[in-house]
Amino acid sequence: MTVTAAASPSASAFTSTSTSTSTSTSANANANATATAIPAAPFPFGPPTPVARYTCASVIAGGGFRDFLASADTRVSFVDGDDLLALVNRSPTGALPPTYAPSDLVDVRDGKPRSSSECEGAHSCLRREAAAALHRMLDQMRADGQRGLVQSAFRGFGTQCWVFTSWARQATGGFCEATEQSALPGHSQHQLGTTIDLFTIDWAQRGAKTGQGVFRNGFGCTPGGKWLDENAWTYGFVVPYPIHPDDRKDGSRCLARADRVVPIDPKTGYKQEPWHLRFIGVEAAVQYHDAWLASAPGSPGEISLEQWIRKKRGLAGDAELPVCDGCGCGACATLAGESDKTLCGEASLRLDGTGRVAAPDEEPRLLEGRASAAHDGAILVEVTVHAEAHTPTQTPVTAADGPTYREGDGFTALPPYPDAAAHDYDDLPGAWRVAVEPVPPGALRWPWRAALAKPELGATWNRANVVLPAKAGDSTVRMRVFVPHATESLRVTLLRDGQEHDVRAVSLP
Repeated sequence: MTVTAAASPSASAFTSTSTSTSTSTSANANANATATAIPAAPFPFGPPTPVARYTCASVIAGGGFRDFLASADTRVSFVDGDDLLALVNRSPTGALPPTYAPSDLVDVRDGKPRSSSECEGAHSCLRREAAAALHRMLDQMRADGQRGLVQSAFRGFGTQCWVFTSWARQATGGFCEATEQSALPGHSQHQLGTTIDLFTIDWAQRGAKTGQGVFRNGFGCTPGGKWLDENAWTYGFVVPYPIHPDDRKDGSRCLARADRVVPIDPKTGYKQEPWHLRFIGVEAAVQYHDAWLASAPGSPGEISLEQWIRKKRGLAGDAELPVCDGCGCGACATLAGESDKTLCGEASLRLDGTGRVAAPDEEPRLLEGRASAAHDGAILVEVTVHAEAHTPTQTPVTAADGPTYREGDGFTALPPYPDAAAHDYDDLPGAWRVAVEPVPPGALRWPWRAALAKPELGATWNRANVVLPAKAGDSTVRMRVFVPHATESLRVTLLRDGQEHDVRAVSLP
């Protein structure tokens, strides 16, 4: 085994603060059309623990960057780092406290116990069980002709701070580009002491010759990368950041498509990292692998580790939004209140003290609905609504140019792109959507549904079923539909939890 200490870049529960006074009726006649709200635990993300002192000054206000974290998003942690299935991600609820470090760290070279400060220096460390599993895996890799190279292992909060700051200062896109390649301090799985960046010596040697280093595209398609993808789970290690099924070239698990820009995977928060391995234990890894196989790999329903852990916690939806830091406003979440200084302001989801999405002070209102003919035979439905800031809505996000509900399509089977497989955007608890149905209605009630969010969010977020913040104020939601031949007219409404809130008749053009 070869080890180097170089560092690498690397959920929706709801609470209501208002009570509906709208007259509502059931919006769905069959069970497939409505998602049943999952009873949430008191603390679905873990009990909130106050953070006494946040120690990465560069990523908060006054730290030298235009973008920064709100202080409220640095004052509490919901994550138990000792849990092998801890939910560590880009969201406000997915951060470890600055002081956390595992108590059983050992040197991955010789297995000797090391302090966290020693592991921040010349020693690469993992938790004892993970280190033992790593040795077994590397021995088998070697026997199969692949010489493993551990590039990075445990990475404490202080190291994360300087790594992220370095990336943000060097990246062409600055702070915001860095957030897609390097975890914000506390949000890195490396701090768990169960995560490694693992390459092969051959890959590293070729990178040294070209000056590109190890963190470059293509490792997943090498013999070493394929070996890890196919075998690491048998040793308790999982690849948390695969290629999203929509983004694979010709169905490949190691090669991303090149015909369009591939943004972050909304199910994981990052682009693919085939070298990033997280130890969750052999038993859990077997359970996860079985669940992954059952999720139809290659289809839009394929799960990653994030979705598997979320389901075990009873969380609805594919993922939580990243923490608001000035990047991705309109698709971020925050624990900050009205009096806290934030960069995304109204273009954010607001979370309560348990990490759940909070309802707005007032429910959205339907103002007007109309329909017009499109040149290709589709009907363009335009619905004007008023939404208060921080109103939760959910995908799919639509616009005048798509995605299009073709005849037979519904919100449970809508292709987000012309060449993509159909996605299921089943109802998420507490989220509002514009809904349209033909008159007379079909078996699936209110089949055509759309988010109240900004249209430009669709390119990234339609690849998952997630909660987004609605566009604040008056806005028009547009969707293209192909109606059945027997359609006499249309109806529009606002739906939340399968319930209608105001219904308007709309004449066909």
